Amino acid sequence: MQRPDPTLKLAVVFESDDPVALGIAKAALEEAGIQFAVLEDPRAGFGFSPIIRPVGRIQVAQASEAPALEVIKDLFSATDSEPG
Repeated sequence: MQRPDPTLKLAVVFESDDPVALGIAKAALEEAGIQFAVLEDPRAGFGFSPIIRPVGRIQVAQASEAPALEVIKDLFSATDSEPG
């Protein structure tokens, strides 16, 4: 088992409270071969609620930030540009 690098700096490349958008972003990063971690922050003071969802944040190593942002930008800009 590899020991974590204590000097590794992380960058947030995506955050959302939408579990579908979070899943799509995770799948795209996996397909691109970019390693990431997901943190979920529950909304402080609200406890569990089916209406108020936790915010998920995808983090990557700073060295992977640019390619990860490109993957996510391409992914969501394609859906935003469709007429609707």
